[in-house]
Amino acid sequence: QAEDGIRDTNSGLVGSEMCIRDRTWVLLSVGLGLCSGLLLVVQAGFMARIIQAVFIDRVPRQLLTTLFVWLSMVIVVRAALAWGREVAGFQAGARVREEIRMALLKRFVELGPSYSVRQRTGDLASIVLEQVEGLHDFFAHYLPQLALAVLIPAAILAFVFPLSWIAGLLLLGTAPLIPLFMILVGMGAESISQRNFQALARLSAHFLDTLQGLATLKLFNQSQSEGAKIAKTSAAYRRHTMRVLRVAFLSSAVLEFFSAVAIALVAVYLGMHYLGYLPFGDYGRPLDLAGGFFILLLAPDFYLPLRDLGTHYHARAAAVGAAEG
Repeated sequence: QAEDGIRDTNSGLVGSEMCIRDRTWVLLSVGLGLCSGLLLVVQAGFMARIIQAVFIDRVPRQLLTTLFVWLSMVIVVRAALAWGREVAGFQAGARVREEIRMALLKRFVELGPSYSVRQRTGDLASIVLEQVEGLHDFFAHYLPQLALAVLIPAAILAFVFPLSWIAGLLLLGTAPLIPLFMILVGMGAESISQRNFQALARLSAHFLDTLQGLATLKLFNQSQSEGAKIAKTSAAYRRHTMRVLRVAFLSSAVLEFFSAVAIALVAVYLGMHYLGYLPFGDYGRPLDLAGGFFILLLAPDFYLPLRDLGTHYHARAAAVGAAEG
């Protein structure tokens, strides 16, 4: 038992070393995402200037060619950054999965045949295959998005507050609602995901044991009854999976609802400000169409990283459930 405890401690240290080695890809994904978020602010600025020039200043279209060229370049660069971020995230998840699988196989070799004989082969196969795969989205999407959910909204607030402190306060005040409800819904999703992985492990073990003993089942004419048991186990796993999906869709609906309400508050303020009913929040300077349109364009993108974090929050729940195995 003491030796097993020492091996468990060493396994934890190996996991820490793997996280350090693969942190570069996660940081690269965060950096590319942050650059894309800053370019999103630049893109909104170009669009606001174009709308102001066309509808208010009546600038001829020929004089706006430069702005359209810069806007097109920003869109192309953002697309390239998005592609690079996906590649970096995939590399982070792939390297972690590869090293964890090698660590698991090394662990099985250290424990020897005496350990493997006492375990069900399906359980071990489920851990090495399905449960390790469950860690991918955590490193590829959730961890980078966790940092971007703070960095990108902070960058947007830095551009919104100099134009209107009321709009900045509306964004800042409503932003905590999304993580709050995401955590409340996510706590239930985490426990459901753990039970789902346990059901998957039992299903894998039962199915593999049935295949290995199929000849014996045929001799004793028990193949049909065993098929009924597999169908029952598969139905239980299907119900567990649908519970996870229901919670995931519920969390997405909650996040979309509160982000839509928050964006509507900003839009209502801007409309009432232009109509003269709320003539404050602009530091005594008149807020032109470009400024208001710039804020309105950034409002959905202010909540987008938080909504994406909520979308990937189920990856954390699945990773916690997989890590238990």
